Amino acid sequence: MKPHIQKLPLSEQSSFLADRFITPYFETPWHCHVEYELVLIIHSNGKRFVGNHVSDYEEGHLDFLGPNLPHLYRKEDVCMQGGSLVIHFRDDFLGSQFLSTPEMQKIQLLFEKSRMGLHVSGKTREGITRQMNQMIQERGMNRLISLLSILNILAESDEYTLLSGPEFTGHNEKDNDRLNQIFDYVMDHFKDEIRIEEVADRASMSYAGFCRYFKNRTKKNFTHFVNEIRIGYACKRLMDSNKSVSQICYESGFNNLTNFNKQFKKIVKCTPYQFGRQNRG
Repeated sequence: MKPHIQKLPLSEQSSFLADRFITPYFETPWHCHVEYELVLIIHSNGKRFVGNHVSDYEEGHLDFLGPNLPHLYRKEDVCMQGGSLVIHFRDDFLGSQFLSTPEMQKIQLLFEKSRMGLHVSGKTREGITRQMNQMIQERGMNRLISLLSILNILAESDEYTLLSGPEFTGHNEKDNDRLNQIFDYVMDHFKDEIRIEEVADRASMSYAGFCRYFKNRTKKNFTHFVNEIRIGYACKRLMDSNKSVSQICYESGFNNLTNFNKQFKKIVKCTPYQFGRQNRG
């Protein structure tokens, strides 16, 4: 499987890209690109990988990602429709001196923060969502003004959380391909027993070499990463089903209820029973 270094096409009438992408064009494997990216999820839910960050995503989520920050949005159900509104632009899309003007100081700071990935929330997300939906229909100067307005809103806001660690940057194509295969394997098999030896063999690495490699690339050990995926799935099942904690434990890939409770509390900061009681519809 070839790694995907994404290059979205620009038209002759635009210095940046703003478009809607629906299945099958929504799915892009673990990848990075030199452009900044603002992505609004409009269809599907699943797991989001941004640098060394892993979490759930759902419709309405809005992220701002800086250049060369590897990322992947993987649908929970491969058969469901996926869709997003995406804006791609380079920092020099208005010329090499664009960021040097005094008026751009806050936007320059925003760009620096975006290298870790920003998850945008609150009134900021609501306002930008409206602008992005309008912007898709615009052309020419109106579209450019909308982009600058969106960047200004982001730069003035504090309604965001940082996603990845500051030390995580893009790696070479072989690296991206290897990580993509690892992520895909875990997402496809987290409900089953996952042996590190088998994953290491799939990555053509020794056990010790694989453990060092994964920790170096994601800043977390492989077992903890798998537990995060399993606990994320368990949280969803606790919210949308009436099954017992014990049943959901085994459905999520754990073979020991005591360990499930321990890992759940470590990651979610409460017990599965407390989480279900507070969040079940």
